[in-house]
Amino acid sequence: MKKGHCQEKCSVCEQRSYQGIHICDIYICENCEREIVCSDVTDEFYKYYLQKLRKLKHSLLNIS
Repeated sequence: MKKGHCQEKCSVCEQRSYQGIHICDIYICENCEREIVCSDVTDEFYKYYLQKLRKLKHSLLNIS
């Protein structure tokens, strides 16, 4: 945890975290990022991740 940084709400798990990534205006915590990258299409939560990441798609479409 770095001083001066605040917790942000993850767009996937909706928990607050100090570490994660920003893609446009979407924040994804480190744990969800790891789960998404390691998930397989046959994984139980794969569809859940897709649904949550639709926010990112809509955000990207609104950039232009």
